[in-house]
Amino acid sequence: MIRKLLASLILLVFMVGAASAQELKPVGFFLKDSVKIGESISYSLSYKDRKNRPVFFPDSLYDFSPFELLDKQYFDTQSDSINSIDSAVYHLATFEIDTVQRLSLPVFLYTGTDSLELYSLMDSIILDQVVTQMPDSVNLAETSAYMPVSLEFNYPYWVIGLIVLGILAVIVLIVWGKAIQKKIKLYRLNKQLIKFKEQFDLEIDELMTDTTKIKIESVLKFWKGYMEKLEKVPYTKLTTKEIVLVQQSSSLEETLKSIDKNIYSPIEVSALQNDFEFLKDYSEDRYNHVTEEIKNA
Repeated sequence: MIRKLLASLILLVFMVGAASAQELKPVGFFLKDSVKIGESISYSLSYKDRKNRPVFFPDSLYDFSPFELLDKQYFDTQSDSINSIDSAVYHLATFEIDTVQRLSLPVFLYTGTDSLELYSLMDSIILDQVVTQMPDSVNLAETSAYMPVSLEFNYPYWVIGLIVLGILAVIVLIVWGKAIQKKIKLYRLNKQLIKFKEQFDLEIDELMTDTTKIKIESVLKFWKGYMEKLEKVPYTKLTTKEIVLVQQSSSLEETLKSIDKNIYSPIEVSALQNDFEFLKDYSEDRYNHVTEEIKNA
């Protein structure tokens, strides 16, 4: 009799030790029986454990498939002298079309060197099908009314277009750059010549009524200014002698000296109009010389 009682006591101690060695499962369940696609559904998770043992619940980094986490609520630990209860509510949504969808969540029990993963029992929820049967055909309302739609600027195409234009511009400059520069330069020189001749003719006509030294100097300075732009030589700062050294032209020398006599001589000298007509023709000759050099460069 005593032996049986002792054996029963030993068996009871062993069973209690085995039960205490096995950790309890967390409790997890949905707070509703059904849910619509995209609708928020709450899932409660709680775990009872010995007091002061670290327990961690799933957070936003956890994979809640087939559900997606919308929000979560953690509650303060409730403890007595022996045990503690931790709990949380997860607000989930599903976009899957399975009629029955299931979920089991774990808690992570920290054991000192590692963590023990304990899962709740699987709970299920029924998907509430809003459209139970698709019709064979759908009656669509037809309308021909114009609906204004705001246009959006297509920035990617705009950027691609600019890049293409830039590449084409570089190719054009590489292949035809010099020819284009020559044409632009010749065009500008031609416009300058036309403008010079028109204005110079007016200046010569005014000499018929105004032969003062100031007027003669003004017309000569106007000619020098054009020649300076044409040949990139500082004519306005050069004397007649210096201009002749540059141009090496006897006809130009005679003309400039004749004009100088009209400016500096106390005696009135004629042939002013002929002298300035020569300067106009000489300028056009130098224009042809400069343009030929540009074309043959």
